[in-house]
Amino acid sequence: MLLGACGLVVAGFVYADAWFGSRQAVAEFKAAQAEVIETLPVMSASASATPPAVASGDDQALALLTIDRLELEVPVFSGTNKKTLNRGAGVVDGTSLPGTAGNIVVSAHRDSFFRPLKDIRIGDVIELELRDGMQRFRVGETFITDPLDVSVLEPTETPTLTLITCYPFYFVGFAPERLIVRATLLDS
Repeated sequence: MLLGACGLVVAGFVYADAWFGSRQAVAEFKAAQAEVIETLPVMSASASATPPAVASGDDQALALLTIDRLELEVPVFSGTNKKTLNRGAGVVDGTSLPGTAGNIVVSAHRDSFFRPLKDIRIGDVIELELRDGMQRFRVGETFITDPLDVSVLEPTETPTLTLITCYPFYFVGFAPERLIVRATLLDS
């Protein structure tokens, strides 16, 4: 029983650390975003509609992903290492960054930040808040695939947001499949 109690304490600490780390990253992102917005020049009507790429440090969020209907708000970091996925979602290496054209592929754990994706619907709007703008995407398809299916990472002609998480959501151990959510750009 002592070993079980220790396990629960450790698990509680890990989840608390993830929650606090995520909230801290969101607060830091919003503060940095406010600073950038204050220093942006007024854009003319002829200015590009696509926001510039976002430079980042390893510990700074690139964007804030929100789906209002699902009450999902998660910071998006570069890469998908263990530390990153403990604090939020991560852009898969080799895919486009938020704020750029192409296929932006974002991954997060099904049992934490991407749990709300179990209720995602075609037509839902996903927002990627950047420090200097926003990209809004509409969900066009969802499907289940094999974890070895890397076709979802391929570049796209049109601006696309691809969300990846393990599936099924209520599975003990390593999940055998992946849920893919594909969304296309509405506006930027």
